[in-house]
Amino acid sequence: STRRSMLLVGGGVLAISIAAFFRVPLLPMIGIDLGMSATQLGLVTTGFAVGRLVIDIPAGRLTNRVQPVPLLAAAAFVLAVGSALFASARFPLWVIGASFVIGVASALTNATGMTFFSLSTTVERRGIALAAFSSALLGGQAVGPLVGGAIADVGGWRQAQAAAAISGLVVCIALLWAGGAPGRWARAGGDGDPGAFHPAGQPVPRSERIALRGVSFAMFFTLGAMPQTLVPVIGAQEFGLSATMIGAALGLGGFCRFVGGLFGGFVSDRVARRAALLPGLVLQAIGVGLIATTSAGGWLAAIVLMSLASWGISVGATVIADRAAPSDVGGLLGTYRFVGDLGLIAGPLATALLYERVGKPAAVLLVAGLLLATALACAVMVPETRWSTSGGRRGAVDGDSAGGDTRPT
Repeated sequence: STRRSMLLVGGGVLAISIAAFFRVPLLPMIGIDLGMSATQLGLVTTGFAVGRLVIDIPAGRLTNRVQPVPLLAAAAFVLAVGSALFASARFPLWVIGASFVIGVASALTNATGMTFFSLSTTVERRGIALAAFSSALLGGQAVGPLVGGAIADVGGWRQAQAAAAISGLVVCIALLWAGGAPGRWARAGGDGDPGAFHPAGQPVPRSERIALRGVSFAMFFTLGAMPQTLVPVIGAQEFGLSATMIGAALGLGGFCRFVGGLFGGFVSDRVARRAALLPGLVLQAIGVGLIATTSAGGWLAAIVLMSLASWGISVGATVIADRAAPSDVGGLLGTYRFVGDLGLIAGPLATALLYERVGKPAAVLLVAGLLLATALACAVMVPETRWSTSGGRRGAVDGDSAGGDTRPT
C-alpha cells in the first residue's frame, strides 16, 4: 500500500541520515588528531557536498526509472563504504575523500525520498508530505550527531565512524529484505493534472526559477556553514564543550527541525506556500544572527531558532513540484538539490575562512545577509501556487488560474 511504502521509504531516509551525520560533532576531535585547521575542517563538509553535487541530477533521473527501496538500499551500502573509509583515515585528504563518498550516499537518499513523497499524495497535501520527508531527513541529521558524539566520547571518533559503517550495512540488508512493496511513482488519487499554478507545459518565468533555486542555495549554504561547520567549532573552541554536549545541542536542533518542518508544511497546505516560505527565511536569518553572541546560551538559542525555521527547503521543493508534470518532478528536484549543494560547498569554505581570518561577526553577516536577500527575491519573483478546494473545483489562491474556481481561501 502507499502508506506502507511511505513508512518504509521514510524510515530508510531517517536511518541513513542518522548514520551519515555521525561525523558532524567529531570535527574538533579530527582536527586535533590529524592537525587540521578550521579551513581544512570546512573542506570536510565541502567534500561531502561535492559528493552530493556529482550525483544530484543523475539520481533525480534514476528516481523515475528505479523503484525507491532498491535505490535506498544502494545508498545505505555506499554510506557503509564511505563511513569505513572515514574510520580508517590517516591524513586530511583521506578524510575529505571519505566525506565525498558519504555525500554520494546522501544525494541518492535525498533524491529518492524527495521525489517519492512529492508524488505519493494529492497536491492539496503535498506540503505536509514533503514536510514529513524533510522531518525524517533533518531529524536524522540531528540524531546522528547526538549518537556519533556519544560514541566518540567513549571510544573515539574512529569508533563512531565504524559504527556508522555497520549501521549502513544493517539498513541495506533490512531494506532489501522488507522491500516487497516499493510503492508507485505516481500521485495517489491524481486525475492527471499536476496541480501546478501554470498548466504543465506552460513555461515558468526565468526569474522565478532563479529565486526558487536560490532558496535551495541559501538554505544549504546555511546548513553547511553553521550546524555542520561553525556551530561545533565555536562550541568547542569558544565554550569548551565536549563532542557529547555539541551532539546533544544538535540533537535538540533535530527535534526543533521536526516540529518546525511539520508546522511549515501545515502552513504551506492550509494557508499559502509564500506564507510559509518567506517568514521561514527571515527567522532563519535571525537564528544565524544569534551565533554572533558571546554566550553559550546564545549559541544554543541560535541552534534552536535555525532549526525551527528550516522548513524553507521543503516548501521551495513543494512549489517546484506544484509547477511540474509528474514525469518531470524527479529531474527538476535534482536540479534544485544540485544548486543547493553548490551552496553546501561554498558555505563551509567561505564562512570558515571569514571566521578564521576576519572573525565571527563577518561570517554571521554573510550567511544572514544571503538568507534575507533570498527572502526578498522570493517576495518579488515567486507567486502563490497553492491550490484551494471550493465547491469541488480547484483554483489558484491569487486568481491567476489554470482553470476552475479562483476564489481565495
